[in-house]
Amino acid sequence: MWWTDTEAQKLEGGYCSDLGRAAHAQLRAPPGNVGRHLTLPPRRRSGCTPLAAMADVSERTLQLSVLVAFASGVLVGWQANRLRRRYLDWRKRRLQDKLATTQKKLDLA
Repeated sequence: MWWTDTEAQKLEGGYCSDLGRAAHAQLRAPPGNVGRHLTLPPRRRSGCTPLAAMADVSERTLQLSVLVAFASGVLVGWQANRLRRRYLDWRKRRLQDKLATTQKKLDLA
């Protein structure tokens, strides 16, 4: 039995508004199933969340989660910049030391 587009739509729980119909293209037979009765493909999680799931999240929880995500991003960015500065200072010191030793060798030669 071949699955049509509308049957695939019923199996997936409807079309996703941002993915469009291309995500629900007609299903084909897997190569190992040629000539045999087709089985349903494994169920995959949709990339879209249903509206009912978003209604369960309160406004305060959403604001708190956005605030925590922003604060963690600021903290991680600050630490990454500190680490980058330390690395650049170390590299500058190392190169200056190399330059000083090279100049000493040139002066002695």
